[in-house]
Amino acid sequence: MDEEDLVEIRIDFRQGEGDPARVFRAMTGLIESTQRLDEHFSTIISTRVRTTLVLQDIEAGSLRAKLKTIVEEIPDEALKKGETRKIVGHFLHKAKHKVIDWCSKRDQIKDRNEVKQLEADIHKLAGESDVKLLPAYAPVETGTLLSDITSINSSLEHLSEGEVATFNSAEGQSTYNPKLSISDAVLRDIITRESIVTEGERILKVKKPDYLGPSKWGFKYAGHLIEARVLDEKWLNDFQGRNVGVQPGDSLRVILREELSYGYDSEIVHADYEIVKVLEVIPAPKFIQRELFD
Repeated sequence: MDEEDLVEIRIDFRQGEGDPARVFRAMTGLIESTQRLDEHFSTIISTRVRTTLVLQDIEAGSLRAKLKTIVEEIPDEALKKGETRKIVGHFLHKAKHKVIDWCSKRDQIKDRNEVKQLEADIHKLAGESDVKLLPAYAPVETGTLLSDITSINSSLEHLSEGEVATFNSAEGQSTYNPKLSISDAVLRDIITRESIVTEGERILKVKKPDYLGPSKWGFKYAGHLIEARVLDEKWLNDFQGRNVGVQPGDSLRVILREELSYGYDSEIVHADYEIVKVLEVIPAPKFIQRELFD
């Protein structure tokens, strides 16, 4: 076995403290995140490259998982001859270190330009591999990269204060940063190019009313489930005071405000709904209500 092909994820944990399963949850999440990074970064070389991450060994003391990325499928016509799989594998190692090191240098991600620079650095690493016949390497999408970073962060949440996770390969050692913060609002802002707000009369089928507080209601709208906050305070007070009756399966005729956020590929990345005014309650036919509660 070529040691240069191996990577190691190591977690130095506090022995005899806390829920022991937390360490294994963190390790599972980091392994899955590593596999996701391999899958996404391999498409920079070619959409036809296929990789698999396999477990080679587990060591106790600190929890250490030794892994190997296997480049299973690779297009011959687009790449130079030679040790192609090894070159692609080394690029994937470098790209993963780049992401982990980038995260370790900051406690927050708050600017799209920061992420675009990371994308450019990874793209440069692909070019330096010089594995393609033509120097045409695909970019990694901002949303995909942020999703992978978020996945790493979620894995690290299982660790306790003072526990350290590292990623090791022939390229060096990188330390995961459990303090990195990415709020949903910032994440949405970074991947949003523009937002379009519309307002109009709609009919929404009630799936989950809020009987107590200002939480969002669940509705079925345009064939899918949405959540919407009711801004009509008078109607909401009447409903929560039981002066207005609404059951799951009933519908509301409302003035609905929709804010659709579009990413840089012109796809919808987020939708936000608010009910400005409730016009009327439309009771469900009796047989539908019976089916809901039977």
